[in-house]
Amino acid sequence: MIVYYAALSIDGRIAGPEHELEFLQTLTGAANDYLDFYVDVDSLVMGARTWEFMVAHGSWPYVGKPTWIVTHADGLAPLEGAEPVERYSGDVRELVRLIGARGHRRTWLIGGGDLAGQLLAADLLDELILTVAPTLLGRGPALADGEFPLRRFRLTRMERFGDDGVRLHYERSDAQRSR
Repeated sequence: MIVYYAALSIDGRIAGPEHELEFLQTLTGAANDYLDFYVDVDSLVMGARTWEFMVAHGSWPYVGKPTWIVTHADGLAPLEGAEPVERYSGDVRELVRLIGARGHRRTWLIGGGDLAGQLLAADLLDELILTVAPTLLGRGPALADGEFPLRRFRLTRMERFGDDGVRLHYERSDAQRSR
């Protein structure tokens, strides 16, 4: 199962034009339920730009969780503490099969929008947990980007998040399941 757990602006941006995350500060008064989510995932997947963001900020908060970086680059810039991390280049369907074959049951798509678009195109996103911040960014990476068919998700829960945010929980529509 691939779950996309992300925060976004009202206009669907997961970061500002220079990949800055200051918009997250508008989620004031929010309860920190991240740890509950994090203990429920057993592996991680992210795109190259998300990896580059992590490297630029010099910290790896995901120690011990097997992680795949989807990139066409020949290698990955080093990041202290980032283990176990594997570079993957290829069809995302094969990646999801590989993750499942290694016994992982719940994988967190950390980002970004390009990889989300690839997973949507292959009909591989099972769950969305989206926290909408009370702001508009206008520019920056989108929640999902690329070419993919219309994908329908079923709203399973909606809740206020902090003072002015909202958390939306979606599951892939049963009518759409093709795997």
